[in-house]
Amino acid sequence: MKKSLKIILVIFLVLLTFILISTFWVADLRTPEIKNNTQTEAQITHAKTLLKNAIKKQGMDKISDYTTYTMEATDHWAGMLGKIGNPYRWNGDKMALRFSVGDFDGQIEVLEGNQKGFKAGIQSWDYYESTDNAFNTNVTDNAGLTFITAALHYFIEIGNRLDTAPFIRYAGTAELKGKQIEKVFVSWGNAATKDYDQYVVWVGKESGLIEALTFTTRDNYKPTPAFMYGSLHFDDYRNIDGILIPFKQTAQIGEPSNDITNYVHQLLISDFKWNSFPLEDLRPFKNIPSIGNDKPKK
Repeated sequence: MKKSLKIILVIFLVLLTFILISTFWVADLRTPEIKNNTQTEAQITHAKTLLKNAIKKQGMDKISDYTTYTMEATDHWAGMLGKIGNPYRWNGDKMALRFSVGDFDGQIEVLEGNQKGFKAGIQSWDYYESTDNAFNTNVTDNAGLTFITAALHYFIEIGNRLDTAPFIRYAGTAELKGKQIEKVFVSWGNAATKDYDQYVVWVGKESGLIEALTFTTRDNYKPTPAFMYGSLHFDDYRNIDGILIPFKQTAQIGEPSNDITNYVHQLLISDFKWNSFPLEDLRPFKNIPSIGNDKPKK
């Protein structure tokens, strides 16, 4: 009996410690120099230039020439963490992802497998599904699909989305998969807070492209420990009408690893097209006003 009580006490203390850490210790991607706000104007300018040049190198400065894009892709979730984190009712089946440029309006349609024909989307963060051959917002909100639809959308346009952030700083150098990297820290203030996310953009010195991204997820729909953060590799860039699109995106926990076979989930794009459908297709509800690049109010 005493042994059982000790085990229960140990488990309780471990859980309590985990909860306390999750509550008070949030992931902080800032370097000491950034925390202390001691960077020179030259360093800050260099960071902003690195990001802008990466956007131009990718051709994303021309994205306003288009209004929508669609891609066919699979999103495979691996291992125990993938099983826990998978927001879909399927795993690795081909999907059509349809997005508008510059905001969060998007749709997911399953093209194969047991869920073939399922279609859902978000319009100004209002979740909807296709029922009886018509879109309907009067359905149970799916926080997982809302989150992943917005995330996949955001990461495709990541350079442009971060370029408008008010706090951009130089975060030093690194090496990734044999490539020399310069890093740019991006956020909405100089603090480690649950109020906004932090990003570190990994720009290849030779390629000039965004090779990887480190990021926090303060508004994760699942009860994720606040001290955890993730990373995303951008590989297999292909030129689609003058804009380079990373056809392989590999998500990992923590810092990006040289071994991308160890991943939580991996998006593989098989086809990508600009303006293959009208913008109105992503905004079926005329009574919902557009909120652009803003996030929903908490």
